[in-house]
Amino acid sequence: MVDTLTYQLVNHMVNTLTQSEPEVKRPGESHKLTCTYAGISDDAAYISWIRQAEGKGLEWVAYISATGGSTKHYSSSVQNRFTISRDNNVDQLYLQMNSLKTEDSAVYYCYLYGRHITIYHCDDYFDYWGKGTTVTVTSATSTAPTVFPLVQCGSETSDTLTLGVLATGFTPASLTFSYATASGTNLADSVQYPAVQKDSYYSAVSQIRVKRSDWEQNVSCTVNHPAGSKTVHIGPTPVFHQAPTLSVLVPSPEDELKGSFSCFAIDFSPEKHEITWLKNGQEITNPISEIKTPTVSRETENGPVFSTASYLNVSELAKGDKLTCLFEGPKTNENKSVTYKVPTPCPPSLDIKIKPISLEDMFLNKKAELICEVTPKEGVSVEWQDENGQVIVASRNLSESNGKSISAIIDVLYEEWSKGIDYICVVEHSDLIEPKKEPYRKSGEVPQRPSVFLLPPVEQIRNNMVTLTCYVKDFKPKEIEVSWLVDDVAADSKMYAFNTTNLVENNGVYSVYGQLSFSLEQWNSSEAVYSCVVYHESLMDTSRVIMRSTVRRTAENSNTVNLNIDLPQTCKA
Repeated sequence: MVDTLTYQLVNHMVNTLTQSEPEVKRPGESHKLTCTYAGISDDAAYISWIRQAEGKGLEWVAYISATGGSTKHYSSSVQNRFTISRDNNVDQLYLQMNSLKTEDSAVYYCYLYGRHITIYHCDDYFDYWGKGTTVTVTSATSTAPTVFPLVQCGSETSDTLTLGVLATGFTPASLTFSYATASGTNLADSVQYPAVQKDSYYSAVSQIRVKRSDWEQNVSCTVNHPAGSKTVHIGPTPVFHQAPTLSVLVPSPEDELKGSFSCFAIDFSPEKHEITWLKNGQEITNPISEIKTPTVSRETENGPVFSTASYLNVSELAKGDKLTCLFEGPKTNENKSVTYKVPTPCPPSLDIKIKPISLEDMFLNKKAELICEVTPKEGVSVEWQDENGQVIVASRNLSESNGKSISAIIDVLYEEWSKGIDYICVVEHSDLIEPKKEPYRKSGEVPQRPSVFLLPPVEQIRNNMVTLTCYVKDFKPKEIEVSWLVDDVAADSKMYAFNTTNLVENNGVYSVYGQLSFSLEQWNSSEAVYSCVVYHESLMDTSRVIMRSTVRRTAENSNTVNLNIDLPQTCKA
């Protein structure tokens, strides 16, 4: 009966000893160790401090009796420097260490022994040891460790795995490891191996076995060292996710009812993926053939990215069918699709022309029409948009008299035109996949006034013709109008031929020639005054300005005069 009672008491009492953290001190300093005991009666707790220096055996340091602690004993090596005490109210034992020496460096263990009950039996004695507290006394400078997480390889399917932490480059050797889950729950049963010294620094390793579910949420390991604590998180390596750039190549119009489609997925991550072809939203389960290429990879700063392709041969396609290449990655929000709509065999051939603005109207009337003409007109709608893609409501449509063309017309004001404009003629047709666009652009560069010269007339006796030439130079922008007057009346196109050469650009400014041709008989039989008139925006201000050069045919000879006429300002020869 006594044996049974003693066995039950020994095995059901809760006994723990908790010691304070490691400490590094310099010679001559002081430090106080603490040991907390639980589950043991103060009357039965006889406690000692025992230490073990590196490379040496155990050394008893101090003893204190149970209950009040009236009896104390010390080792001669610590006599008069160390003091042992206890506080039964909080179940704690203390060791106050003063005037520390380098030879005091050791692991200090709290050792408790006594009897569970007052029955004298060989089995009713007990002894418990704390895990030890490392105290280092040194004059050397402490160096904090560099910490590296370690993860078991080849454990993709197991429910548990081994994690570890490597601490290197620290001094002194005093160091501990503690682990916790992401929720802050401490993880016990870690293994810490003794520190290994190389040169003046130490390295140490710890490991622990954890549940995969804890590891997937990240496990933290705190490395405690006198020079400072460091925490490292151990968990799965973050996976770099990147959606692909998808493109689809389609068959030629001749093969539209039986063709090969190609889908390219470029630069996606991770590698796991699935490509599916859909026809009008339904998966194609019976293609003629489907070939998927192996993935190829390339390295980026974020990790590897992958590319692949899928080639599909299908038949029985009808006009308007939609073929979709659907890419699915590990995350549903990374799915992407590209849709191809089978076109009609031949898109229409449209001729789009933007007719030049009448500069004479612009300079004289301060506005002119801008016309976009489209041929043919069947099935065509045409409109003008501004540079922001907004439809210009004031545009109007006009069918040409020949019945083959349709035009969109807008009125452009001089004030708007001179500052620079961008208009877009947009043409839509039912057989076009997307509208065709033709831009009109007028730059807003600072204008430069031209110089105008009327060259001496050239009489072509063989052709019975006379040609007058007006040379206009060094102007910008390039929009300019050259016209002719005969006795201050606009030259009649039935009697005279007009020609303006192409612009010549040199160092950002332009030059042009204007010519007036008529019969030699008209030249010889008339004393008319022929004038070259130039219109340019550099000449437009609050008064009407004309640059004019004049030639007059008299009975004896021809006289050429180059004039700049500013009305109503003073004339200048």
